[in-house]
Amino acid sequence: MVKNVGPADKFIRFMIGISFLLNIIILEPGIVGGLVLLILGCGMLFSTFTGFCWAYKLLNISTCGETCAAPSEDAPAN
Repeated sequence: MVKNVGPADKFIRFMIGISFLLNIIILEPGIVGGLVLLILGCGMLFSTFTGFCWAYKLLNISTCGETCAAPSEDAPAN
């Protein structure tokens, strides 16, 4: 997977994912609502830790910039 989520985007996704998971406890939404919040929260946290977003891939968007650039071939391998 090619990374397409930048550091600022990762921070925002992390905070939103945690808020979805905390809302399961705070709001007590029931089984269906809890399942929806769980899926949304885990999806956000997954994209945070992997650095990949499937929706960005479909829309051909990348928030990485220079920070996620692949290493050049001229760089020495260790």
